[in-house]
Amino acid sequence: RLEGARVIEFVGATLVDVARAAGVSQSTASRVLNGSARAVLPENEERVRAAAHRLGYSVDLHAQATARRDSTMVAIVVDSLTDPESMEIAMGIHERAELNGYAVRVAVCRLASDDGVAVLRAVRGERPRGIFVIVPRDKTIHDALKAEVVEYQSQGGSVIVIDQAVRRDHCAESSGLWQYGRRLAARALAERSSSGRSDRNLKGRK
Repeated sequence: RLEGARVIEFVGATLVDVARAAGVSQSTASRVLNGSARAVLPENEERVRAAAHRLGYSVDLHAQATARRDSTMVAIVVDSLTDPESMEIAMGIHERAELNGYAVRVAVCRLASDDGVAVLRAVRGERPRGIFVIVPRDKTIHDALKAEVVEYQSQGGSVIVIDQAVRRDHCAESSGLWQYGRRLAARALAERSSSGRSDRNLKGRK
């Protein structure tokens, strides 16, 4: 075992089994199933996912959660850098995250198209502490992107989609979008930190 290496273990079928069944390299299978900033050919991704389903492959979610908890990066996904409201919220999130000691990555994609799926998967591959998706006023995100968000959340990942309904529920307009972004980031990062401490405390009691 390499010094300092982060190992993700699998239950049942291994990553090698999936890669062999799909006819791809182990690194390609890992990029598909664990997320990566590097793109995979659509046909290879389809074969890997089909093989994983057929073999009953499952990822050790605790190991992935640990990797995310140790991350010092927060990601913001926006539809456009020219939308003033989205930028104001993003600036609030950015400032609060930096004050908490996080590096911030900003990714841009068309949220109303399925282009956003590849972007979100690439961001996921960097194991961020949290992902904030900011949807412009009167716009929605593509169904495929919604499904990707739900899948990531089911694996313990933190994704907050900030659309018009969420802003209205949190009275973002009256308090100022910049302040709203700061509050949102502060709350989300505090919850993740609290969750991490609880996990460590439980492990210490075993």
